[in-house]
Amino acid sequence: MTTTAKPTLQEKTAVIGSAPPGTPQYAGPPMTLELWISKYLPALHKVKQKIKFRMLEQMDGPFDATDLMPPGATQPAKYPAYFFMKPVHTFPKPGGLDPAFGPYHGEFQKRTTFYFTKPETIKFWLQKVYGDIKPERAIDLACGIGATTFVMAELWPECEVIGIDLSPSNLRYARKLAEERGVKNIRFYHMDAGDCSFYPDESFDVVNESYCLHEMPTYHSRAVVKEMIRLSKPGHLITWFDWPPAETPGDLARREEIAKRGSEPFMLQYLDLRLEQYLVELGLEDVHRPVRAGANMLVVARKPARKDASVPAAAASS
Repeated sequence: MTTTAKPTLQEKTAVIGSAPPGTPQYAGPPMTLELWISKYLPALHKVKQKIKFRMLEQMDGPFDATDLMPPGATQPAKYPAYFFMKPVHTFPKPGGLDPAFGPYHGEFQKRTTFYFTKPETIKFWLQKVYGDIKPERAIDLACGIGATTFVMAELWPECEVIGIDLSPSNLRYARKLAEERGVKNIRFYHMDAGDCSFYPDESFDVVNESYCLHEMPTYHSRAVVKEMIRLSKPGHLITWFDWPPAETPGDLARREEIAKRGSEPFMLQYLDLRLEQYLVELGLEDVHRPVRAGANMLVVARKPARKDASVPAAAASS
């Protein structure tokens, strides 16, 4: 009798080899003057940001973002403490709270596109991962101004697509874009990705995260991952667009540099998350990384299906 050895943790989280034909190529974002100043002259960058923010459209609204609450919510979302303690991207304060942050984000993305902020790249990989599914509900955590969220709405026109973010300005700007583009199946709400308790368990067909795990301490990124699993329906895929782990000494040196200068103050804590291994530890299946492109990666995993798929959720838990 022969026995099949169980796959090791390294085998379970193996990186898929070469990208499939037709994959959008990654050349890295251009080194614009703004990126150069933020990298080498962070103090000057802060001053430049203050001036720039005052020149842009101000997406004003209540500080507690009561205008961005989902229908049926009884109280506004709470900001996690870390959000105020270590602002990211060299902002002098939490940039997401500035009323000009959404327009600033929009201008920045026009000039400097990262791999998973380009619509054609996002569309390619969502189609590659999810195929021809027709979801009823999808959620994009840390949606920003909706780079991924708008692609979801386009791919699945019959789906209710929800984007959540901590920046009120991002969300107000995203709502403005949705109105200008005439997108009817998309909603943007103010919510902490680490506490989506407003939504019940297993209430989404598609759950995605867009570049947020590296911008928070490990305890909170773990909470986000657990929330994503909770929100996903059994047997469905979950996706993460984020930074890859440090896999070479050069990788680690780069992360240490950006953490030191304050661009990504939580980057070294993010490395401790060890996302792919963590997903396996939490019991997810088919954990794999279809692509790594520079400082970008896509991780895919499946929430296990119930053993008896014919038994309704309420009955299975009773």
